Amino acid sequence: MKRGTVVWVDLSDTTPPEMGKVRPGIVVSGTAHNEMLNTVVVVPTSSIAPEIWPLRLAVGSFAGKESYAVIPGIRQVRKGRLRGALGQLSREHLAALDECLDAYLR
Repeated sequence: MKRGTVVWVDLSDTTPPEMGKVRPGIVVSGTAHNEMLNTVVVVPTSSIAPEIWPLRLAVGSFAGKESYAVIPGIRQVRKGRLRGALGQLSREHLAALDECLDAYLR
């Protein structure tokens, strides 16, 4: 699985404020690691606006809706939770997402 791929991911079995249900998510773990491990790290997306840097970032349109990466929702998931690819994040959006992750995790 390539880093920056947008996938349907099943985030069920959560408790608020965790994000649940099947929704698009962005794979942010490294491509080489994704090939070797049974898990990937994803940032879930939401269609709820607005952008709030560095917590929520507009990343384009997926599944017919404008999408916002929800940085605090980052989590590791089993590949068995992935339900198919929706596309690939642009280089510009992936670079902006990296900036948000860096700011959030420091």
